Amino acid sequence: YESLLQRAKETGVSAELKSSNIRVVDKAERPQIPVSPRKALNLSLALVGGLMLAFGLAFFFEYVDSRIKSPDELTAYLGLPSLGMVPALKPNSWSGHEPLISNGVPPNFAEAVRAVRTNVLFSSAEEGSRSLVVTSTGPGEGKTLVATNLAISFAQAGQRVLLIDADMRRPRVHDMFKQRQEPGLSNLMVGHASPSAAIRKSGVSGLWVLTAGRLPPNPAELLGSKRFRDFMKSLGEHFDSVVVDSPPIMAVTDA
Repeated sequence: YESLLQRAKETGVSAELKSSNIRVVDKAERPQIPVSPRKALNLSLALVGGLMLAFGLAFFFEYVDSRIKSPDELTAYLGLPSLGMVPALKPNSWSGHEPLISNGVPPNFAEAVRAVRTNVLFSSAEEGSRSLVVTSTGPGEGKTLVATNLAISFAQAGQRVLLIDADMRRPRVHDMFKQRQEPGLSNLMVGHASPSAAIRKSGVSGLWVLTAGRLPPNPAELLGSKRFRDFMKSLGEHFDSVVVDSPPIMAVTDA
C-alpha cells in the first residue's frame, strides 16, 4: 500500500511538471473603438424603423378618421351643394367692436361672405321674399357671425333685410349691433310686444334686427307655434330677405 501511494504521488507531480506547447506570439492589443454597441448601425435602424412606424400610424389614423375636412367630402356625404367657405378670423383683425363686414374686417373674409351671398341668391330662382336659417353642429362654431355678416351683405346688395335672433338660449345678435335684448322675438310671440316695437334698425342701411327678447323656458314651442309661422309669412310683405340665427342643431331641437 505504501509503495502504491508513493507511486501515485510521483505520478501526480510528474503530470504537473509536464511542459506546455503553448507560447505567446503577440501581446493582445486594446481596440480603439468598442465592438458593441454599433452606434451608427443602431441609429440607422432606429431611423428607418421609426419612419416606417410613423408612416404606418399616419395612414392608419387617416384610414379610421371619418371627419369631414373639405367641401368636396361634405358634398359627397350629404348630397348637398356647398355655398362657400368662410375663413377663420384672427383676434383683433377688425377695426370695430365686432367682426362685421361693415366694421373693416380683412378683405378675404368680406369677399368670402359676399361669395356665400351670391351663391345663396343664385341657389333659388323663386321670386319674392327669401328666408334663410343659419345653424351649426355645436356651440361656438360661428353661426351668429355668419348670419349677421350674411344679412349685412344682403343689405349692401340693395335689399331690405330682417335679421332674427331665434337663439333664445344664448342670444348674441343684440351684442353684435349694440341693441337692447328686449323687446324681442319671445315678447312678440307671447303678445307682450308689437312688431313695430320689436323690430329695430341696426345702423346698417337696409338692415333691421329682431332680437331674441326675454329668455323663455320653452323656446322650441314658441318657434313651432302657429303664431310664429304666421309671423314669418307676413314678413314677405315688408322684406326681401329674412335671415334667422338659430341654436345649434345637435344641442337642442329649436333649429
